[in-house]
Amino acid sequence: MAGKLDMVLAAAETADLTFYDGAIAMLTVPEEFLLLTLKDEDGGFVDIPLEYQRAGFVGAAIMELALQGRLDNDVNRVWVVDKTPTGNASLDPVLARLSAPDFDTSADNLINQLIELGDPVREQALKRLCDKKILVETEGRLLWFLKTRRYPAIDGKEMREVKLRLLEVLLRDGLPDPRDCCLMSLAETCGIIRQIVPQSELKLARERIAKFSKMELIGQNVNHYIEIFERAMALATPAHM
Repeated sequence: MAGKLDMVLAAAETADLTFYDGAIAMLTVPEEFLLLTLKDEDGGFVDIPLEYQRAGFVGAAIMELALQGRLDNDVNRVWVVDKTPTGNASLDPVLARLSAPDFDTSADNLINQLIELGDPVREQALKRLCDKKILVETEGRLLWFLKTRRYPAIDGKEMREVKLRLLEVLLRDGLPDPRDCCLMSLAETCGIIRQIVPQSELKLARERIAKFSKMELIGQNVNHYIEIFERAMALATPAHM
């Protein structure tokens, strides 16, 4: 098995990468999740059912707010502890809605109440990646008459780096940081883990995701938010699909 893993990771490392450099560390969970949904460097996206995509980006925004210390939780509720806007247009609408007096803070209803914000979170994450010169927006045509937008990577470094980082954790002995755990949960729950991990290694990857979800190693109770997201998403998406 070691030989296969080395081949997979060596292929990902063919580009000139600075492993987890400062520029990548500054990307938010929604931005890195969006890079995971890119199918290739030409700007195509993997197919995700719309409601799973919306729920995934809402979950990514919630996880980022949790990492920034804006939220607190217990087993059954999530609430805001810092309402100050972040200045990030992909996060602030979610923070504002969570802060609203009429918001139901029960964990099981979390995604259901926010799912309409999934598209704006994704759009703003796309805009930020374009502003950072990581992606570029282009227009093409589908079936010669339908306009379609694509977002090719300018050099592909960031997209390859985030996938390589997860492969190091999922297929080797690396330990994830809190953002890695969030991204792994989002990728598995939204059904794109197969786009990251070779089919032959999926069983190993999923065993490690399950293992990490039970470990107290990611800080700030992020494992609780992941559990809440997965539970709330399971309840929310069938009602919308």
